[in-house]
Order: sequence, then structure tokens, then C-alpha cells
Amino acid sequence: MVATVALTGVCFLALTGCGGGGSSTSAPTGGSAPPTTSTHANASAPKQASDPASADQFNPKDFGDPATGANKWLPLKPGTQWVRQGFVNVGTRRLPHQVVTTVTDVSKQVDGVRTVAVVDQDTNGGQIAEQSIDWVAEDKLGNVWYLGSYTESYEGGQFVNASDAWLAGVNGAKPGILMQANPQTGTPPYSEDTVPGIETATAQVAKTGQSQCVPFKCYKDALVVQEGGEYKYYAPGVGQIKTAPQAAGGKQEIEQLINLTQLSRSGLAQISALTLKLDKHAQAVAPDVFGHAPPAQRTL
Repeated sequence: MVATVALTGVCFLALTGCGGGGSSTSAPTGGSAPPTTSTHANASAPKQASDPASADQFNPKDFGDPATGANKWLPLKPGTQWVRQGFVNVGTRRLPHQVVTTVTDVSKQVDGVRTVAVVDQDTNGGQIAEQSIDWVAEDKLGNVWYLGSYTESYEGGQFVNASDAWLAGVNGAKPGILMQANPQTGTPPYSEDTVPGIETATAQVAKTGQSQCVPFKCYKDALVVQEGGEYKYYAPGVGQIKTAPQAAGGKQEIEQLINLTQLSRSGLAQISALTLKLDKHAQAVAPDVFGHAPPAQRTL
């Protein structure tokens, strides 16, 4: 299958005719084993929004609307789209790199929680490199949880493979915290997800109250979170504005916010249609994870 890239307006990146697949640090997908479900008998929610959330407090009863924008560091409002631009190492080459992140109006029931699809579309050197869906949801205290993911990779515009396919409650996978409602320095690292056979992704608040300028705007009171080998910067009421490597070597991925917009109804419909196509393809290429899960729908 050949993937065609089209730009709509100044920042909307859509891929048509895509297959399924993606390379990441996660193990390849495949197989057809039936899913196993998780239990929440010992789950409990934090008593106050000021308390830092942790993954062991997950409880489906603590969730309602998955995308109200209650978290000021990672606002989830359907139609919000961020464009970050920079550079990345691919092999021996240093390539221009762009990521378009969109909160869709597509929802999926995952581990007893109604989630919303956040789509990332990565281009390297002007060519589509990856597309991914993150299934996320806000709890009633404003913490943003990570409940599933699916990534496709492309080379030369053609689908290569799929990886990073997991859903909380399926095959032993557990959700984690993507962004705390009240991130504070001096608090312990928190897990972003737990997927059997894959190293648990963790994050930790590194700095708060930072001044940070990016091409789009200068911000005060920025938050810095260490995630793996990267630092991610967030501005209140805006979301992620920058990605910077923690040390030399590796991909050396650098991203800075160049545009933030609210999609039109037709623009949102396009990206949501792409999301539904990706989700349908996930059922075919990762049946052990997505084959038994409820299909995604435009319900928000």
C-alpha cells in the first residue's frame, strides 16, 4: 500500500490509503490469543486533586467525560491541534522533523473507561514516518491517563509494520499516568504504562516555573517533565511546546511548537476519519490486542 500525504490549511496533516504498522521500542504485534482482563479490586483514587496521582490508583469509577480540557498542562479538547517542528537523527542523517498532534472526537471503551484518541503524525525530511493513536482519558480530578496505543511506520510513503500496540486490560497491560493534575518537583517517578515484555515507561517532574520561548510564543511558568531520555516542556493552558534530548547520542529529537489551532468541523472530520481507518487496521494487524476490543467511534 502507498501512503499519500496531503496538507490542509497551515498545519493539518492527513494520510490517505494507509496500511498499518509502526516501529518503536515496543515489541512487534501479532498472534490471535484471546485477551485477558484486568481487575481493580484494590484500586483507589487520590482523595485530593493536590495529591500527585500514581498508576496504582486507577479505578474506572473515577472517570467521566474523557476530554473536558480540565488538565491545564495537557488540555484534551477535540479539534485542538499542535504542530511542533525541529530535527531528528535517522541513521547517519540529520533530517527536518515535524509532529502534528490532534485531539480527535473519536472514542473507544478501554478497561471500563471511555477514552479519546489523540493522533500523532510524524514526518522526517518531508516524508511521513509514523502515525500513532494514543487512547487517553481524564479522571474527575484532572489527571490524564494513558490506556492504550497503536503505531504505524512508513518508508518512502509505504507501510512497513505495526508496533507499540497495547490496550489496558488486555494481555496483562495496565494503564499509567500521562500527566498529573498537579505536577510537583520532589515527587517520585510515575509509570506511564505497564505492558508485559516491554520496559515500563516512567516520567518524573524535573522543573516548574520555567520561562521558555519557542517559535510560536514565549511562555512563563512552564513545566519540564523528564520522560525516558527526553525533556518535555509544557505551558499552562497550551500543552506540550518543546521536546529536547537529555544527553548526546541516539535520535537527538528536537521539537518546538510552531502552531496551535482549533480545527474546523471539516478538518476535525478528516482527522477523525483517518483515526477510524487506523483503528480498523489495528484490528487486522494486531488481532491479539485490538481484535476483541470495541471499535472506535465518533462519539464525543
